[in-house]
Amino acid sequence: MGELYLVGMGPGDLPGLTLAAKEALEGAEVVIGYSTYIKLLEEMGLLVGKEVVRKGMTEELDRAEEALERALAGQRVALVSGGDPGIYGMAAPVLELMEERGFRRVDGGVGLPGRFAQGGREVLLKVIPGVTAANAVASLLGSPLAHDTCLISLSDLLTPWPLIERRLHAAGQGDFVVVLYNPQSKRRTWQLGKSAEILLQYRPPETPAALVKSAYRKREEVTLTTLEGLKEAEAGMLTTVVIGNRHSRFFEGTLLTPRGYGLKYDLDTGEPLPGETPGLSLRRRDG
Repeated sequence: MGELYLVGMGPGDLPGLTLAAKEALEGAEVVIGYSTYIKLLEEMGLLVGKEVVRKGMTEELDRAEEALERALAGQRVALVSGGDPGIYGMAAPVLELMEERGFRRVDGGVGLPGRFAQGGREVLLKVIPGVTAANAVASLLGSPLAHDTCLISLSDLLTPWPLIERRLHAAGQGDFVVVLYNPQSKRRTWQLGKSAEILLQYRPPETPAALVKSAYRKREEVTLTTLEGLKEAEAGMLTTVVIGNRHSRFFEGTLLTPRGYGLKYDLDTGEPLPGETPGLSLRRRDG
């Protein structure tokens, strides 16, 4: 029985790689991934002595198919994703392909890891989580994601733009902190500005925002701006954008989204505010 590990690389540096991911890569016979990710792993010294298969940016299904075939043939395969494989990563295309091709579970379990079979051949499938871009970016900004947050990709390659717009409106109405993946590319130059215009219908122009390029990589850049400023901002596929909620604010070079303690307690004394009781629901309804 072959083994297929869907490995999250995190932000792309060795310290940001989890121990489980490192162990999965070290134990793999074959490593398959997008060429940029493969290059980063080579720089970390993790691909010595392994068979390496490089694929292009839009070849996700090819990557998934080759990884499955290799594993069904009895090899131990690591299919790598930037960040986390379950967040805009390779877990979905692999499972979709397995579903389409009639794989059946043979271990009677729930969740992963699990054993799956097709045509008399078996594969052990396991997802190795990684630090997704939202987490990596948040660590550089301070605490932007300390309250309810949503992740939205602005890429319309697989999602129609009208649906992305509806999700942006919903995020604005719900006052979520918003993290934008894939904000711009050479072909998609207007979606970030349009997204800012949509969110400006629900929150002030001075709402804190940030752009982080290549978090934890050599060309890392952190830019603090505002929601209004995003209308003219430049970004790329290596940039992640964070937009605060109506309570978010800048503090000494960080982006702070309060958890809500200031609504319930006097932060100077630690005592509950009038009408509030520790351990009970918040009484204020304007927070």
